[in-house]
This record gives sequence, C-alpha cells and structure tokens, in this order.
Amino acid sequence: MAQRAPRSAERPPGSTRLRTIVVAVLTFALLATFVVRLADIQLVRAEALNAEADGRRGVSQTVYGTRGAIVDAAGTVLAESVDRWDLTISPRYTRDLQPETDSVESTLTVGEALIRIGAITNEDPADLQAKILAELERDPDSDYLLLVGGLDVAQFEAVRDLDLPYVYLRLNPQRVYPAGAVAGNLVGFMGADEPLAGIERSEQECLAAEHGARVFDRGADGTPIPGSMTTRPAVDGGTVQLTIDADVQFQVQQLTQQYTSQLRARSGTSIVMRTDGSIVAVAESSTVDPNDPTASDARDRGSRAFTAAYEPGSIFKAFSFAAMLDLGLITPRDQLSVPWTYTAPGVRVRDAVSHEVKQWTAAGILVNSSNSGMVRLAEQMDRGDYFEYLERFGFGERTAVDFAGEQAVPLRPVESLDAQTKLNVLFGQGIAATPIQLASAYQALANGGVHLPARLIAGCTDAEGSTTTPEVGEGERVVSDTTARQTLEVLENVVTDYGYDTFPIAGYRIAAKTGTAQMAYEDGSGYDPNRMMISVAGVFPVDDPQFVVLTMYDSPQTIRTSGGAIPAFHDMVNLLIRHFDVPPSTTQQPEIPLEWAADQP
Repeated sequence: MAQRAPRSAERPPGSTRLRTIVVAVLTFALLATFVVRLADIQLVRAEALNAEADGRRGVSQTVYGTRGAIVDAAGTVLAESVDRWDLTISPRYTRDLQPETDSVESTLTVGEALIRIGAITNEDPADLQAKILAELERDPDSDYLLLVGGLDVAQFEAVRDLDLPYVYLRLNPQRVYPAGAVAGNLVGFMGADEPLAGIERSEQECLAAEHGARVFDRGADGTPIPGSMTTRPAVDGGTVQLTIDADVQFQVQQLTQQYTSQLRARSGTSIVMRTDGSIVAVAESSTVDPNDPTASDARDRGSRAFTAAYEPGSIFKAFSFAAMLDLGLITPRDQLSVPWTYTAPGVRVRDAVSHEVKQWTAAGILVNSSNSGMVRLAEQMDRGDYFEYLERFGFGERTAVDFAGEQAVPLRPVESLDAQTKLNVLFGQGIAATPIQLASAYQALANGGVHLPARLIAGCTDAEGSTTTPEVGEGERVVSDTTARQTLEVLENVVTDYGYDTFPIAGYRIAAKTGTAQMAYEDGSGYDPNRMMISVAGVFPVDDPQFVVLTMYDSPQTIRTSGGAIPAFHDMVNLLIRHFDVPPSTTQQPEIPLEWAADQP
C-alpha cells in the first residue's frame, strides 16, 4: 500500500495563486509600457521622428547625362561636354566648424576638412566656412549646399580620397567650345540650365541628355548605408553634325573681319554654300566665343545671316532678269536705248550715275546694273508672275535650316504695292531679304534652275549610334536649265568687264553680281544717305558650278560702292579653289554683246 507524501513537501494553494497574480501584473505592466511607447512614437513624437528618419533615409541625387557634341562635316569638335563635379555637402552634419572639434566620425575635423578642400579647389577655407554658416542660419536642418562647382578629374579624386561622410560629389558635365569663336555665331551657347542661341537651341531635341537619379539610405552620421542604393541611369544626348567646314569657316571669318575693318563698316556677313544647298561657312565680322558669350555685344551673339533682313540692292537684279528670260519676255541680245532716268506718270527711276543714252543689250543692262534699263525690260512683265518666281527662289519664308531666330521676311501682296515700289523691287529696293535667302536663291541659278533647301545640319547620331538626317523637302524648279545657264553666262561679264583687276581669277569662269543698296532709317522715315549696303554674290565655276559665295558690308566708310566688296569676294573664291582643289574651267566664256550700234542693220 503506497504511502502519501508528507504534507510539508506539497506547495500551499495560496502560493500558486500569488505567483499567477504577479505574472499577470507584470505582463500587464509590460503591455502598458509597450502601448504607451507605441502611442508616444505614433502619436506624440511621430512628426519629429519621421523628419529624423527622412533626414537619414531616402537621399536622392541627380545622375547627369552628357549633352551631345556639335561637330563639323569632318568631325572636328565645335562643342562638347566634359566631366566636371559639384562638391555638395549636408550642412546639418557640419554644425561644429572649429578645427579642434571632431563633429563627425572622420579622420578630419570639419575645420581641417575645409582647409584641405580649399587647397584642392583653390578656394579660401574661410569663404567655405561662411557659406556653410550662412546656410545653417537660413535653415539649421539644411541637408544640401553646393559648396564648390566645376571640379575637374584631379580635384574630384583628391576630394573623394578625403572620405568625408557629409560630402557628396555629383557628376555635372559642363559645356566647352574647343574652337572658341570659330562658328560661334552658328553653334550658339548655353545658359545656366538651357540653350540660349544657335544650334545649341535649335537642335536641343538631339543634343539634350535625359538625366537619371540615384537614391540611397544613410545613417545618422550621413554615411550611405551599404546595399541601399538604387539607380535610374541617365541617357546621353546625340551628336549633331553640321555641313560646315571648320577650316573654311575660320578663314572666311578672318577675311570678313579684315575687310570690315578696311572698309570701316558696321558689320560684315559672308556665306559659302555648295550647289546642293549645304552650307560650308557662315561668317560674321564680329562673332561670339561661346565659352564667354557675355564678352560680346548682344548684337553679335547671333547670326545676321539668318536674323537680319536688308534691302539687297542690285544683286537682286539677277532674279528679275532670270524671271523675264524664263517667261520669254526678253533674250540676252535684245537691244534697248537706255537713258539714265526712267519716268512715267507718278514714278521715276534713276541709275546710280548720270549718263547719256546708252545703247545696251538686255545683257548689257544687267552687267552695267542699270535701274532704268531693268524697268524698261520689265514693262511687259506681270508683277504677280514675278512674285511667283520670287517665292520659288525661296523669298518670303524661312529657309529649311530653321535657324534659331531666323526671319521669314514675308513678301508683301502684289496688290498692296504702289506704282513706285512695283518698279523698285526689280532692282532690290522696297523688298527685304536675309543674306541666307539671297545665297540660297543664287544656289538655284547654280543648280540648273532647281532650288534645293539650304542645309546646315547633316544629321543627328544618338547615344546608341543610330543616325537620322533632317527632312528638308525636295527641290523645286524655279527656271529652266537654259534660263539658269544664260543668266550665269551674262553675269560672267560682270567679273570680266566691270573694270576691277581683282575680280577675275585666271583659269576659272566666275559669274557674279554686285550691289549697292541704300539703307532705310530705323524708324522707317526714308533712306539714310550715309548708309549703304555693298555686296557681291556669285557662282563658280560656271561650266561646272560648285559653290555660291555671298559677302556684304553694312555702312562702309572708305569705299561706299560695291567695288569695296569685290576684293573680299575674290579672296574667298581663291580660298575655296585652294582648299577644295577645284579644277580650272575647261570651256571658254561665250561672247555675249553688251552694247549695240544705232547704225547697225
């Protein structure tokens, strides 16, 4: 029979109940503590804690893509982006700037770090300290300050090696222009955040990069937490290739500046274009260096070739002559007696120089640049028909280049013109055009009568290597091939018979027309007798046309007639012959009578 244990070995019933009560009380107290703590975190201190957490986590930095380059026809770089870095800091982690105080977990105090940074970036440490103090005064919890921008590779590496947790180095490519002012009027320049002029602006869609982002979490001392970083990569911009030749551009700029100075003109503009419409050079006497655009006068930061319109004067007569030829109203050998003044009810036209009645052929009228003679030739020409020719030559609208700020210079409706203006437009007065419109119109004469769109952009190559070319449209026939050829053959006589030894170039058939245009007062009140626009436009070689050259000078003082522009034209043609190794002409200039004798049968 089993014996019962002694009563003293058993736990008393009251002891078990007490322990249960104690455990319950402790459990309740612990739960109450958790509840209070949770309420404190979620309700009482939620805003402050969230702000503190936001300050330590989720830092976002821009990953900059590289803006595309601008290059010439041969690939010479005119604009590019180079790697530069912005040194940014988190001021909130640099509150103690005293050198003897180590405010962060770093081998350097903040004060010592600023001394090191100043030595690397050539900045005064005191100035850096002042920037930080000013930012902390503005916002004690500031988390971003651009301390120094534009660090190069060596500076970037030196700052990086300091290993400062509150310093962030952000890639920020900067725009540079290796060729300086060469084609600066075409390339344009950048502002702080956007393109402001030229190709930089008009080709923004191709050149612009798509920036990415880098997001990471960081600890209490500002150090990125390993493994927390995510990145959205940037996409680099494309490369814009121009049709220009940088070497020719440079030399044409030099010549334009040289003759502007010699003529003491306000400005000079020159254009070289191939017969297929591609632009080889567009030069201004005063141009901009995109590396420092503010060093140039605001008027010189663009391209007058596209943005300034002038009354062209007598170089416009070539288009009037071609239109009358094409309409069958004249032939080059038609004979007229030409007085120096043409009068009719309500109108009067005079030649530049008084002369006796001249026995000129139609060709002679154009070669001798007779205003009254042109009016006589055009007596039977309907002005509506004439303006249709001008439209096909490209006047009245922007060129296909669509340059930033380019003027269209619309043609006025024919019915709105008074009787005098209907005569004046025949010789380039009462009508305005930009230099690029004029050069493009001469291109049609050089191309057998077919006007092709002017081209400055050869193509855009994106970051993946895919190239697209701009859609510029098809050419339009303006006049017949015969008309274009006959017009150039007549204009050859301007070069050979105009009386300037510097006009012809031995071995080459060159067609050209000179112009001396009165310039209007800026308020439109009439013509300024002290301002002229002198110019020469031409095509060569006539037997195998390859280039159009236009050069014009605003308000020359030393030589105020078109003869002042002839040496510049000669030098530019000679430059092209040498640079492109243009072979001499293989045919002879045809003989076209410019005068006739009254006693001839």
